[in-house]
Amino acid sequence: MTDLDQDNQINIFRFLPWIGLLFVIGMLAAVILNIPPRSITIEGGPKGGFFDTTALFLKEKLKEDGITVNVINNEQTLKIIQNVDDTKSNVDIGFIAHEVPPNKYKNIMSLGSITMDPLFIYLRPGLNISSPKEFVGLRLGISPVNTGARIVTDAILDLYDIDGSKATFVPLSLMDMAAAIEKGSIDVAFFLQPTNNKVVARLGESGTVKLMSLDRVEAITKKYGYLHHLTIEPGAFSLEKDLPETSIEMLGVPVTVIAKDTMHPAIVTAVSLALKDAFRAPTLVTKRGAFPTMDYERDLDIDQDAEKIYKNGTGYIPPLYKVLNFWVAGVLDKILLLLSFLLSASIVFSFIGFPSPYHIWTNSASERYLVTLESLYKKAQKQPLTDKELERIKKIRAYFDEGNHASIKATKLITHITSRQAEISTSKKRKSA
Repeated sequence: MTDLDQDNQINIFRFLPWIGLLFVIGMLAAVILNIPPRSITIEGGPKGGFFDTTALFLKEKLKEDGITVNVINNEQTLKIIQNVDDTKSNVDIGFIAHEVPPNKYKNIMSLGSITMDPLFIYLRPGLNISSPKEFVGLRLGISPVNTGARIVTDAILDLYDIDGSKATFVPLSLMDMAAAIEKGSIDVAFFLQPTNNKVVARLGESGTVKLMSLDRVEAITKKYGYLHHLTIEPGAFSLEKDLPETSIEMLGVPVTVIAKDTMHPAIVTAVSLALKDAFRAPTLVTKRGAFPTMDYERDLDIDQDAEKIYKNGTGYIPPLYKVLNFWVAGVLDKILLLLSFLLSASIVFSFIGFPSPYHIWTNSASERYLVTLESLYKKAQKQPLTDKELERIKKIRAYFDEGNHASIKATKLITHITSRQAEISTSKKRKSA
């Protein structure tokens, strides 16, 4: 028995076509399972607050792309980040306006800060004080516990040694606090809201309550790194009434949109484009184009797609979403993400000496042809080959005649097959004679 009759060792290249087919099927299944979701859940804060109104804005914008948004409200805004981070929670997007401990939340990413929330400190009509140290004995309207507003308020009061034993703390909702300060049933009201919030804007424009300016603001920002020094210029609320009459020095905290790190890139794109359109305008404390930005919240991972949208011009739309339907672009976006990963893996494997895809493919083709030749060789030992089989051998010979695919084994197989076919032909002629 010749070496050609011995069983060949199993070669992985022979199975590559099937492996490739399984890989393609697996990739298609992964894409299908990761098409953009038809619905998401956004958790906002108290109704009427900035988190709530922004969530409702996103609900209307995403509806244009066929995405249904379920908005839920949470009075305890500090718990929003916990719900987004929880992999078992159905909350996809939320908001923060407070300090985030580094490396605490592993399953979320930042979609960018969208505005700056100043801490408005309003005084009841007729109350003339100039510093928080004068709050002793007063009734202070504060936000409920487990809110970003409460954290900032407590931090400021603590610096001036004001606690529940020196002043009366009155927890109130946004609307109730506004009504209480105007009626004078509380002496001081603390609001952590953007300058365009209807409640704080109305109080500022009315002139019936006074907005307090803080001293030593820069010193406070050095102590609490997540706070920022903000200034409201004279006449910012009303030029006609000259309100405020003087510059108001304030502290503020950025509002950041957060999402699960598994968020589909198509949803990230839709949300980021909506935020960019809505929050590039100037406010009483920021210039045009200052937001959205990734420059403030650096204790969370940032989404690269969102950052690219914010850094480009106002009319920028990612190419796929500019020319294609949202859903088609979303699927292609996911495919390209997978392909980029595969390309990176290919480069790494090539660097460590793993065969290139081209090399694997050519070897796979060679092995397939060798299997065919071995099968034809075995058949040729017993009977003549058909014209179609002989034509197949010619094509395989042409393939192996190319320098890059030369094979001694293939040459021997073809030689043996040809020789055997000649023997069979000669034997037939003798018998017929």
